[in-house]
Amino acid sequence: MSEKLLEDIEKRLNAKTIHDLRQVARAVGVPRPADGRKERILEYILQIAEGKSNPVAPAVRGAHPKSAEYDRQLVADILRCREINLSDKDSAEEKPVELSVASGAEFSSAGILEKDGDKWFICGSCDIAVNPQFVQRYKLREGDCVSGDCTRAEGGISVLSSVNSVNGVSPDSIEGRADFERLTPIYPDVRLKIARGGDDITGKLIDLFAPVGKGQRAAVVGKHGTGKTAILKEIVKGISFNHPEVKIIFAAVDTAPEEAAEIRRTFSGCDVFTSPFDAGADAHIRTARLALEYAKRQTESLKDVLLVLDDLSKLTRAYNSTGLVSSELSTSALDSAKRFLAGAKNAAEGGSLTILTALNPDGVLTDGAAYYGLKDLCNMRVSLSSELARSRIFPPIDIEGSYTNGDEKLLSSEEIARAAALRGKTYAEVVGILKQS
Repeated sequence: MSEKLLEDIEKRLNAKTIHDLRQVARAVGVPRPADGRKERILEYILQIAEGKSNPVAPAVRGAHPKSAEYDRQLVADILRCREINLSDKDSAEEKPVELSVASGAEFSSAGILEKDGDKWFICGSCDIAVNPQFVQRYKLREGDCVSGDCTRAEGGISVLSSVNSVNGVSPDSIEGRADFERLTPIYPDVRLKIARGGDDITGKLIDLFAPVGKGQRAAVVGKHGTGKTAILKEIVKGISFNHPEVKIIFAAVDTAPEEAAEIRRTFSGCDVFTSPFDAGADAHIRTARLALEYAKRQTESLKDVLLVLDDLSKLTRAYNSTGLVSSELSTSALDSAKRFLAGAKNAAEGGSLTILTALNPDGVLTDGAAYYGLKDLCNMRVSLSSELARSRIFPPIDIEGSYTNGDEKLLSSEEIARAAALRGKTYAEVVGILKQS
């Protein structure tokens, strides 16, 4: 596994400019990164990733770096690769496993628990190795948010030395918690209101023609340029405004760095998982998986959770990736995307996980095949009109093509009758009527 990760890291490093490479080098502990040429810096970073060279503490003297911005996903992968290699080396030497680590400075950290093969990590600002005995003792699961004390041991490895909390509560108190897979699924029967009042036409259109229920598998469907991400954001803003009790998790994969930064600014109160477009298919899949597992763990506490994925077409492309561009969608890639959607659940025992995503019905390569393989699994759909989008009309919602299966469980009889009457009118007429309501 570490060989494949190292190969991916080297590929991403080679694509960096000398400035960006120096920022990454400074973050992982390359000595005097500003003084070296690209080849030397690249070689030293790879030696750190392989566990052949030890990182150094950043210099505190001299001029400050011009920027503190760097590819944090790449840095995290470099440190994770180092920990895997050093852990493999320790295993080969048959060193005894200990829960406490004797050397290095103590610090506190928190992050999402991830399993990679038979190894466990806490994913945060840097990956932290977790002894499997902690997992067994506290019955931890992938996606748990774990906070604890850590130790940086010899060789720069960060190791969890004690667990202080799991998902915000004492680790002892999670014993006997519900198992997401055993929660009983029922049809969505409680509506999540989108409209924020006033001139919020987007919210009013969705609430009436394609209402969102707790536990829904919801999709915003539109071609490139119709504003799918903008509609996703409007739905999230509406749910956040009307239902502050709902925990919102936003996952953006294969996205531009500026888009990821904008999502973090816009949804500062949400948990945001991002994987930039230069991170590679493995990183996109890993990010989406962690976001879903994290959402499941929150639902096990009987919370109402909204997981937003931008978007499922991109994630399916990542599942389908074999290192070569292909116009055919594999069965395994489609099955993986179906398993992601299957995570949505309205639990009879309490709590719900609503999944909201986007699909491209006529995109490049595999998007069209993914859409036709997944569209019937989504029981709520907001369709976007390319014609309205080209006319700069927002929201470009195709009223006839937008619907929710079983909307009678979410709407009153008066709302159902009103929606049926308005579907026969033009877009302009419908918007005019809703503005007056």
